[in-house]
Amino acid sequence: MKISTRLSATSSIIASSIFVIFGVTVYLFSSYYRKYDFQERLKERVVITEKIFLEKESFSPSELEKINDQFLHTLPEETEEVLLIQNEVLPIFEYNYPDEIKSEFIAQKTFNFEYSDIQGVSRIFQVKGKNYLVIVTAVDTIGLQNLSFLKNIIILLVLIGIPLIFIGSFVITKRALLPISKKINNANKISASNLHQRLRVYNPDDEIGKMAIAFNHLLDRLEESFDSQKSFISNASHEIKNPLTAIMGEAEIAMSKTRSNEEYLESLSIILKEAETLSATVNNLLQLSKVAANEENIKFETIQFDDFLNEIKRSYDFINPANKITLSIAHVKERQLFLILGNKNLLSTAILNLFDNACKFSSNGKVQVMLSISENQVILLIKDKGIGIDEIDIGKIMTPFYRGGNALKITGSGIGLSLSSKIMSIHHGTLEIKSKINVGTDVYVKLPIAEVIKE
Repeated sequence: MKISTRLSATSSIIASSIFVIFGVTVYLFSSYYRKYDFQERLKERVVITEKIFLEKESFSPSELEKINDQFLHTLPEETEEVLLIQNEVLPIFEYNYPDEIKSEFIAQKTFNFEYSDIQGVSRIFQVKGKNYLVIVTAVDTIGLQNLSFLKNIIILLVLIGIPLIFIGSFVITKRALLPISKKINNANKISASNLHQRLRVYNPDDEIGKMAIAFNHLLDRLEESFDSQKSFISNASHEIKNPLTAIMGEAEIAMSKTRSNEEYLESLSIILKEAETLSATVNNLLQLSKVAANEENIKFETIQFDDFLNEIKRSYDFINPANKITLSIAHVKERQLFLILGNKNLLSTAILNLFDNACKFSSNGKVQVMLSISENQVILLIKDKGIGIDEIDIGKIMTPFYRGGNALKITGSGIGLSLSSKIMSIHHGTLEIKSKINVGTDVYVKLPIAEVIKE
């Protein structure tokens, strides 16, 4: 069922229920008030009857005439009778009353009763030491007619009003949700070929406008992701194709004719170098893909980061013995401050990439690596005096395969920084780069300190 249909049906049922309840309530209160009002009039008739039949001797002629004038205005189908009560025995009644209420006439001083459409009031008076029972009954003809008319009007209004409520609710709901339907149709027209299109926002402050804005923001992120994916595929193809082309070209040249051992060795050396480049690119791609795919399943452990950093330095000395990295670790009173939660393999990969970049882009020049503590964070600074990074490239170098204009001649895959940044993000850390052309580059790695539970 569509939301518009469900919303229309729900609102119609609620409105109809309220309408019916309101009508029934009006009818019940009107019925109650009719009975109450007519009962009060009957009580007045009882008093008048008492005065005329029981106390007429005590009134002056003018008072008696006035009471008679009042008594002349009788109620519809009114009956009155005055009976003497002797020995608490039921008298002989002039009119017929239901058996179940006869005993109440003498049991209660004032008794209000009702049967069929007849209402009545009985009252016991004492005159000159004798008890008299006055009974007055009547039919509220006008009141019952008015009540019947009111009931018919309510039923008619309900029979007409409920269909109108349903029709009106469906029309109003459909018109209210029409902008959403239009936006759904427009959204369905957006595909990969026209991802640049956006939904029009008429009122940014209402719910439909906010929904359109949120959808447009989603399209912005999707378009950015599509562009990044296209760029990634294009760059990955280029980075893989170039070494393969070089390897195949060099192999074809070497096989084109018989050559000397020195020439074969030179060709094999070129092939090996390109193969190593290709291998590094593929490995970085696989590792980046693996990190992104298994982000939730990565196991963390407590790492003493200063000792861990010394291990990484020794590993890199084996990889690049010519490096000139100097490592300095700030002195702290408690070594527990260097404790972090992390995955050693991933952190080792990220920091080795940063070490390699610093040495590679400074031609194995002097590189300072400093470890310190600040605001519950372990801060690692890798500082080189290499070629630097242009300001316009700073915001893009975290993108896979993106390389600055001044770094194109230096061997590399362009994946290392994006991989390192992703690894730091998984560890709830950050990787920041500050650089100036021909001055050098400062890389800041910030990782949160692990919470140490003291026994």
